[in-house]
Amino acid sequence: MRVVGKCPPEKKELEKARQRGFNDIELYLEREHLEKLNRTVENVQSSGLNVVSVHTPHVHIDNDKAYFILADELADRLDAFLVFHSQYMHHVHIPQLEELDIEADYGYENNPGASLRHVEENILKKGYPMVLDTAHFYMAEEDYLEGIEYLLENYNDQIHLIHLCDSTKTEDGLPFGEGDMDMERTSRTIDSSNFDNIMVLEVMPGHQKDAFEKFQAYTT
Repeated sequence: MRVVGKCPPEKKELEKARQRGFNDIELYLEREHLEKLNRTVENVQSSGLNVVSVHTPHVHIDNDKAYFILADELADRLDAFLVFHSQYMHHVHIPQLEELDIEADYGYENNPGASLRHVEENILKKGYPMVLDTAHFYMAEEDYLEGIEYLLENYNDQIHLIHLCDSTKTEDGLPFGEGDMDMERTSRTIDSSNFDNIMVLEVMPGHQKDAFEKFQAYTT
C-alpha cells in the first residue's frame, strides 16, 4: 500500500509537500488549474514529485463537462489515477460520466452519507471502479468499520484508492483525533486487509505529516 499526501498543483504547495516528506501526492484541483493545463503540468514536472492521483474539481457534469475532460487529460499526461467526485453530483450521474471516453485509469468516490447498499447498487454491482472515502462512509453507516471491512474483503479488485481522514457526522477532512472516528481501528482495518493500492491522507496539508506518523504508529 502506498500512503500519499495531497495538495494543489501550485509551486509553493508542491514544495511544501516535498518538505513534509511526501514524494507521492494526489492533486487537489480548482477550475483555474485546468484552464491553465500546461502550466499545471509544468509545475508538477518541475517539482520532482510523483502525482499518483488527480481529484476532479467540484463541478457538475450538466454545466461544466469540459472540466472533467480536462482532468482526464491531466491525469493521462501525468500517468495518474483519476478520482471522480464532486459535491454537485450523485452516483446516478455515473452513466453520463461513462460516456466521456476517459483515457486515464479512474474510479468513482462514494459521496458523504451514501449507504453501503447505495454504493453497492450504484457503483460496485455495476462493475464500476471505486474510490473508498472512509469519512464519507462514516457519515452514512453506524457500523462503518464493519462496512469498510466488508467492502475491502468483497470488492478489493474494484477499490483502487482510499481517502483517509477523521470526521464527525457532518464534517470530514479533519486531522486525526479531531473528529469522532476511531482512527486507530480504521487504520488497522485498512492495513490488515488485502488492499494494496493508493491511500491518500485527505487532511489539510499542514496536518498530513502528523496523520502519516499516526497511521504508522497505529499499524506497526
